[in-house]
This record gives sequence, structure tokens and C-alpha cells, in this order.
Amino acid sequence: MQSFTKAANALKVPQPSLSQSIFALEKELGVTLFNRSTNPISLTHAGEIYLSKATLISDLCDDLTTQIKELSAMQTGKIRIGFSQNGYNMLPDILPKFCKRFSSADIKISQLFSTLKIKQMLLDDEIDIGMLMLPIDSALLNYEIVKKSMAYLALPISHPLSIKFKSKNLPKISIKELKNEKFILPKSSQESRIIFNKIFSNAGFEPEILCETETFDIANAIVASGVGACFSISELIKDDKRDKIKLFDISEPSLAKILAIAYKKDKKLSELASEFMKMAKEC
Repeated sequence: MQSFTKAANALKVPQPSLSQSIFALEKELGVTLFNRSTNPISLTHAGEIYLSKATLISDLCDDLTTQIKELSAMQTGKIRIGFSQNGYNMLPDILPKFCKRFSSADIKISQLFSTLKIKQMLLDDEIDIGMLMLPIDSALLNYEIVKKSMAYLALPISHPLSIKFKSKNLPKISIKELKNEKFILPKSSQESRIIFNKIFSNAGFEPEILCETETFDIANAIVASGVGACFSISELIKDDKRDKIKLFDISEPSLAKILAIAYKKDKKLSELASEFMKMAKEC
């Protein structure tokens, strides 16, 4: 404002009190903040530095106040989360961490066995966000990617190919070498089955299906028992099955598995939902 009088009026304090406060501050700092000999008055170099830092501190205090208020709102907020078992297995720590951090919030969690079911519940406003594997074929949903992994061909450790490549990690083979193998595959209603069917078609054979399942857990368990082949993700193989399964790279980019958190496009995400996504990406 370039005038102590105008500044005092704006602050609704007596001008002498404002001048005394500034003199006291200058004495404490040991520098002069204002050029009082100029008309209008101006900041000294020290004054410019002080103003810059004071503005930064003020902005930080405002941000702190905003974040504290948002955190308080989240602690008493409400959120409904849907997740697939495969989605949970890829991020097993997110739900307990989230529930612990926001223990006073109204959190409802639903385990769903079908990506299609999660999508429908999002569209019907039965859940706010859903953890599922891409692709999501819906123009009415948005999503944010939280984790990427690769699926590999899984064989029993006793399989001839596993014995042959015992010392190699993720040995490369052709899917054609397994045309006589029995496979454990997702049910035909699952979107990942379309990807697997295309892989077999490109290889020129139709797989013999031993079992159709909705989860990696069952497929992994069957292969670990010494029977069949499946497609699996390393993170989804339980510790007691790891030494009974051998993973192979069949050089198939379509086996990339992407975990995403989806939400309805025309629905504004709550602070609680946004924080869940942030935490998921950090896990």
C-alpha cells in the first residue's frame, strides 16, 4: 500500500500501533525493512526477502489448515469399496492400512468375483470405487492405474520343462510346446479369457481345459499339486506354493496385468476416495 496509514486502516488498527510493531520487528531482526525516506515508502532488500518468506509461510499455514480440515472430514466420511480377489491379492496391504488410518470413517467393503459385477455396481451407485483389472470396456467409467504386473505361464515344478530349465529364472518358451497340456483357465465370462483364447488361436491350437475358475488362487493350487498349466502373476502365488510352481515367459505382451481403481465418470470423488487411490499407488 506504500503507506503506513493506509495499511493501518486496512488492518483496522491504530497507525501508531502498526508503526511500533514494525519498529519492534526491525529491532528483533537487526535490519531495516522499509525505506522511510522515499515517498511513497518502499521495501528495502531485506524487506523484500522478509515479505517473500512471510508469504511462503502464510501459504504453508493455509495449506496445513486446509489439509487438517480435509483429514477431519475424511475421518467421519463414508466410502463403499468393491474389489476382486485378484485385485486384493495384488495389493494385500491397502485395505487394512486404509481402515486403520480412517478407523472412524464409515467404510463398507465388498469382495466381488467378477469384473463385470464391479462395473455394474459402480454404474448403479452401489459402490463408490472398485479395484479391478483392466480392460474396462465402459465409456461411463473413469479409472486410475495403481499397479502393473506381468502374467506368465505356470507349470508344476515336476513338469519336464520345469526340470529342463530348473536353473533359469523365467525361461522363455513357446506356448506351442504345450499344445498337449491340460489348462486351468478363467471362466468364459471373464475378460481375461478372451486374451488367453487369442493367444491359443495365434499359436494354432485349442487348449484342452481341465478346469475353469474365477481366481488365480485355485489355478495356482491345481498347478502346484502337479497337474496342468495356467497363467499366473508372481505376486499372486502364495508362499506355500512358490517352490511347487515354475513360471515361464512366452513373450506375449497381452499378458500384462494392470490393476486400476475405477469410478463413475459423472460422479465427483470424495476426499476419502481420493485418499484411497493415493495410498494404493504408494503401496
